[in-house]
Amino acid sequence: MRKIALILPISIISSFLMLDQNAGEISPEKAYQMLKNPSTYLVDVRSIAEYVFIGHPKEAYNIPLMFWSEEKQDLVPNANFIQDIKSRFKENDTLIFICRSGKRSLVAAELAKAENFTNVYNLKEGFEGEKDERGYRTLNGWRKRGLPYTYDLLEEFIYRYLNQKSAKTEQYPLIHI
Repeated sequence: MRKIALILPISIISSFLMLDQNAGEISPEKAYQMLKNPSTYLVDVRSIAEYVFIGHPKEAYNIPLMFWSEEKQDLVPNANFIQDIKSRFKENDTLIFICRSGKRSLVAAELAKAENFTNVYNLKEGFEGEKDERGYRTLNGWRKRGLPYTYDLLEEFIYRYLNQKSAKTEQYPLIHI
C-alpha cells in the first residue's frame, strides 16, 4: 500500500511534466560517449544507500530524488532536490540522470527540465536494468553493459546535505573519506 501511495504521486507528476517538457531518453552507451564532453554530468538520483552499497558509475554525482525514512519505513521525497541540482550545476550544463531502472531518473529529468535546465536526459535502462524472468535485475543497464562503475566514495561526487532537516530522513549518515 505504501508503494502505491508513493508511486501514484510520482507518476502523476511525471505524466504532467512530460506533456510539455520531454527530457530525452538515451542508452547507457550513448550516455557514456556524451560524458566525454565538457559540461556533461551524470547525476545518480538513487538513495545514498543504493549509491554506496550497490555501486555507481564512475564520476556520477549522487543527488537523491528520495531518501529512506526509518520512521516511515519507506522512501520520502528530497524536498531540496532542485536546490541540490542548482547548487552543483548550471542551467546550460548537460545533465544525464540515472537511477536503478530509469523510472526515478525520468522524474528527476522532467523536474530539472521544468526548472529551466536546457540539456536534460534520462538514462532509460538505469544502473541495474530491468528484471529477468526470475525477478532479478540482470537485463541491460549501465553495469550489465560493462560500463565503468565503482564502490569508491569520492568527496566530489557524494551527496552534500544542504539542509540538516532533510539529512535526518536518510538512514545512513554522510560518509566522509
